[in-house]
Amino acid sequence: MRRRWRRPYRLLARSGADGSAPLSFLPLRPASAATALPAEIAFLLREGVPVALLGQAAALGRAAGTDAATALLQAGLMAEEPFYRALARALGAPFLDGPIPFGPGLRFPDSLAAGLAPLMTGAVAPCVMAPRGRQIAELLAGARAAGGPAITTPTHLREAVFAARGPEIAAYAADALERRAPEWAFGRESPRRPLLILGLVLITLLCLFAALPPSLAVAATVLAQTILLAMMAFRIAALFSGAPAPEVPPLPERALPTYTVLVALYREAAVVGRIVAALARLDYPVLCSNLTQKR
Repeated sequence: MRRRWRRPYRLLARSGADGSAPLSFLPLRPASAATALPAEIAFLLREGVPVALLGQAAALGRAAGTDAATALLQAGLMAEEPFYRALARALGAPFLDGPIPFGPGLRFPDSLAAGLAPLMTGAVAPCVMAPRGRQIAELLAGARAAGGPAITTPTHLREAVFAARGPEIAAYAADALERRAPEWAFGRESPRRPLLILGLVLITLLCLFAALPPSLAVAATVLAQTILLAMMAFRIAALFSGAPAPEVPPLPERALPTYTVLVALYREAAVVGRIVAALARLDYPVLCSNLTQKR
């Protein structure tokens, strides 16, 4: 019986004109599989991850303008915890999946933004790290030395920081806007002063009302009730006599307000074509456009 050997294939994404990504399969050379993959996911070959899956993540990363590790995790091609366990084994570092003994230098939100937090003296490592994106490739390219960081997942690091610094995070969320932009924040003025002024005004009005002669007091009461009933009748009548809003003709193009759309791009050459196409589909008059300007 004749055996038929299957050739391994690499999955590539090719962006279409409408922004879709039809899949195409190209033969893959096993000898160059590791060198063709980005460093942030190439180490997974030693963990037995299929090369086609890693090739798909690399293609998705190029199409989205991001790194392959982020594409691998965000696309759901690999779960977060197995990925970081494999990274810890590749680095020869301990993996923390339980309680994290943070040291005194833990800060919010700096520790989460950097993906790095100190550990207390005597822990398995001086610090714990949850690297993302290109940080992973930098770690793998560095020297394997004793005393390096422990590894954990970004989700576990975030949950541990929130559990350890709950009151500090709540105060940061409540007070950060007032500290940085007090003109936008709702003031914390004590309500005692407005309530005190309102109480004094009411007491003054009651005293004046009590000092009025009986005939004037009755007249003031009737006048106040009449005004109140007139206001209520006006509001009720407005509910039933409202005329439909007239149809407003559209404004001519010259009368429309002018807007400037600025698109900031950084290392996003792979998606700039789709962004330009989306901007070109805006149904709005264009006075000046640099969409087709050559760089």
